[in-house]
Amino acid sequence: MYVAIERKPENGCEIQNAACGRSGIMLRLSVVTSAEHQRAVSTKANGGVPHGAAVLKRLVAPWAGTQRVACVDSYFPSVTAATELLAMGLRFIGAVKTATRGYPMSALSTQEVDTRGDYATFTHSTPEGTVKMMALMWVDRERRYFV
Repeated sequence: MYVAIERKPENGCEIQNAACGRSGIMLRLSVVTSAEHQRAVSTKANGGVPHGAAVLKRLVAPWAGTQRVACVDSYFPSVTAATELLAMGLRFIGAVKTATRGYPMSALSTQEVDTRGDYATFTHSTPEGTVKMMALMWVDRERRYFV
């Protein structure tokens, strides 16, 4: 059975969840039914963290310090979200689309690429040389950007 659901219905809800990548079992769930509900369940002191990153932190908080990888959909990815999760002791992978603050989008979007499968990366390393964060551009039919 296929059911088409409007992404952000006016009289509906939005589901925010965390699931295990191996089993597919949903581990955390937040159902947001209205803007008032969103304000009620959101963290009061986000510390200037964008909404998507704050929601993500709340969803993955039980696994802080485990070095597990959060593979996120297009609602969450940003350099800020990656930085926040690194500070929590988690790892992060996400396809960057619109939240590009701090992401080297202009540099990666001008890289020379010839064929499908080509890629370019930029890394941010610690003074000791350990890679802390990576920005990746990969070409499928069009360019895809990851952090």
